[in-house]
Amino acid sequence: METGLNGRTVLITGGSANIGRGIALAFAAEGSNVVVVGRDEAQGRRVCDAVLERGAGQVLWWAAAVTDRAQVGAMVAATHERFGALDVLVNNAGGNAEFAEFVNSDPTVWEKDISLNIASTLNCTHAALPGMIERGCGRVINIGSTSAILGDPLMAVYSAMKGAVHAFTRVLAREVGKQGITVNAIAPYATMPLDYEQEVNSGSRWHPDGIVARLAATRSTEELRLMSRRTVLDRQFAFPAEIGAAAVYLASDGAAFVTGQVLAVDGGTQLA
Repeated sequence: METGLNGRTVLITGGSANIGRGIALAFAAEGSNVVVVGRDEAQGRRVCDAVLERGAGQVLWWAAAVTDRAQVGAMVAATHERFGALDVLVNNAGGNAEFAEFVNSDPTVWEKDISLNIASTLNCTHAALPGMIERGCGRVINIGSTSAILGDPLMAVYSAMKGAVHAFTRVLAREVGKQGITVNAIAPYATMPLDYEQEVNSGSRWHPDGIVARLAATRSTEELRLMSRRTVLDRQFAFPAEIGAAAVYLASDGAAFVTGQVLAVDGGTQLA
């Protein structure tokens, strides 16, 4: 399929690991210019090398905390200065800071989930939209979660914030559709890195010191079983490349009439 993405500029937050890396590589294969945003400099540089090897036109690494509006503004300005325009924004940065029943959760930790998942999406979109509106075209792709659709035990605040991402997607699609901009979301389920050395950065939940390892060490087998969902397929995890393929589709010319949607890449967990 001809996607029309060759030469277009794509910015991916949380682009140095797992889902973000998979999305970056998917756009690189289409010949896009790719802006990889993250905080792990060493891993970010490795991803940039892989992006160029995969076929990207150009690549830019930008270190930024997307919860900080000033850093986000500098990030978008640098993208415009380097490439002239920002065609596709992928709001991928996100994650959860703890696993806990809500009644036992730490209110100071809620703020981390709120900032990382919804405030980051608002910051980046607010900075990117004026340029898209001025040009009369653009794509915004938000990474939500099946947690927002079904709810995940021990992840109440994260699930709620991803629900906010889905709601924001629908509202924004209504507001900017007449300006030639589509806004969609992807809701992955349990996306597992294939190559931990290449795909995991220092802040990833999949890092050996990350939150998933802490969960496995502190929760019983029964508690872990209750948290999991079953797909209707043989495989119980998504791969980063599959989320990347979904993002490429939503950014492509073929999806020009698709907006305000939440595309679940979940192996049918809502059916199981």
